[in-house]
Amino acid sequence: MAKLKDVAKLAGVSPACVSLALNDKPYVSAKTKKRIYDAIEQLNYRPNIIARSLRNKKTHTIGLVLSDITNPFFPEIARGVEIRAREYGLNVILCNTGADPLLEKNYIEILLAKQVDGLILTSVRIIDDLDEYTKEKFPLVFINREPPLSDIDFVGIDNVASAKMAVDHLIKLGHRKIAFIRGEPASSASFSRYEGYKMALEEAGIPYSDDLVKIGYLKYEGGYRAMESFLKGPSVPTAVSCANDMMALGAMDACADKGIKIPQDIAIVGFDDIWVASLESVQLTTVRQPRYLMGVKAVDLMIKRIQGKGENKRIILPTRLIIRGTCGKKR
Repeated sequence: MAKLKDVAKLAGVSPACVSLALNDKPYVSAKTKKRIYDAIEQLNYRPNIIARSLRNKKTHTIGLVLSDITNPFFPEIARGVEIRAREYGLNVILCNTGADPLLEKNYIEILLAKQVDGLILTSVRIIDDLDEYTKEKFPLVFINREPPLSDIDFVGIDNVASAKMAVDHLIKLGHRKIAFIRGEPASSASFSRYEGYKMALEEAGIPYSDDLVKIGYLKYEGGYRAMESFLKGPSVPTAVSCANDMMALGAMDACADKGIKIPQDIAIVGFDDIWVASLESVQLTTVRQPRYLMGVKAVDLMIKRIQGKGENKRIILPTRLIIRGTCGKKR
């Protein structure tokens, strides 16, 4: 197993210089750092994490708490976090809560007991328990669901504008009877997308109706049941906007089971642009979120917090409407 002195010898620098580079100190030039990192890669050198932790009081580990690993939205965020963290020499402990608040709280307590250097939280639910962490200046970064406290870093999108963009597209196609399948009522992101839906209708002079709004809880099954309800109702919509792609997929299957053709009979728009959306048999029109970049940016903010250089930041990333086959022509 290669040692630090072996890296120093190959890179033509002192062991102290290698140590400075590994700890991201400003005293080492970019050119020298490259030589050191090339040597590390060539020798497959792995720092002694335990020894470094004892010296620096850092574990070089961060926790990533996801709410639903079965939703393709989250693995792409996790990939961005893991790859970026590795570039900084950090390990990542991933926890999946299954959208269970008690399990989420338990995982966070476990991660803190393991003395992780910071936490990245997606769609967090234990809002009331965050005060104690922020008081201790513990590094926290939220992804997707906005934090309730102003001194927590956040990476996400403008959910109101993005949802409005999807509904505006349906309106431009001539649809006037547009339904909406929303996510969890307690989720700030889901609520904002619901607000975007209502805003689009209002600006177009289309009356809002509670009969055209169902809750699907961001699940495939919820989207299926919501669409079934729409199709059984007295006033069947000509288009449906969904707060995420999983619900849109459920809605599409409900239509297929009832013999309703997409887009000829009903248009459907999703949100997220998960990988399934682009399949030839699906071709879902949807709002693309930069999920991988969310993970990358979250780690960048985390690093600054860990180094004590961070100031409260809200990074809002752009979205795009990806037009595919589930929206019909203008009527």
